[in-house]
Order: sequence, then C-alpha cells, then structure tokens
Amino acid sequence: MENMSLFEFMEDYEQIKNLHNRIKNLKIIDKAHQKLNGELRGEIKAVRKDLEHQDKEMGKMMTKINKLESKCK
Repeated sequence: MENMSLFEFMEDYEQIKNLHNRIKNLKIIDKAHQKLNGELRGEIKAVRKDLEHQDKEMGKMMTKINKLESKCK
C-alpha cells in the first residue's frame, strides 16, 4: 500500500461518507416508491372492480332496452 497524505485520506473519507449518505437517501426513496406502488396497485384493483360492476349493470340495462324495443315494434 502506498503512503497517503492526510489530505488524500480526507478526500477518500469524504467521498466514502458522501456515498454512504447517498445510499441512505436512495434506500429511503426506494421504500417510499414501494409504498406508493402498493397504494397505486390497490387503487387500480378498486377501479377494475368498479368497471366490472358498471359493465354488468350496463349489460342488464341493454337487455331491458332490447326487450322494450322488441315490444314496441
């Protein structure tokens, strides 16, 4: 190992310290992203369920409309 001056050692130490801080921040962002992703998946699931319900209701209404149309003719 080569001899390092105190200045070079401090530069490396600061770089390592900054990288550790960046890793901590990225971990926090990752957790927040995962939480948001989970919430969005839940919202999508609820919207799909609502759409299925609306599709069923529209199908029932179309059946009734078709029956009424056939009676009117």
